[in-house]
Amino acid sequence: MSSSVVSFPLYRQQKLLSGIAQALRTKHGDEANLFWRETARNLLQQLTANGVDVRAAEEEVRYFLHAVLLQIETDATKAEA
Repeated sequence: MSSSVVSFPLYRQQKLLSGIAQALRTKHGDEANLFWRETARNLLQQLTANGVDVRAAEEEVRYFLHAVLLQIETDATKAEA
């Protein structure tokens, strides 16, 4: 019998998502890349430490990045309106 851990999806954690999007909006180029890589590494470590399979954790972080980028784009669109 095997078991798996199902965590609340990162991309649904609005407070975390908004915070990361806000931080990335203020960074550019290498600074933004470094910030995201460090953030992704920390998120992966947290997920795997909580029992999430490495592949599933990597997928969660990818979905989260897409959600962050969408949040940045949405906020930019609202600011232009």
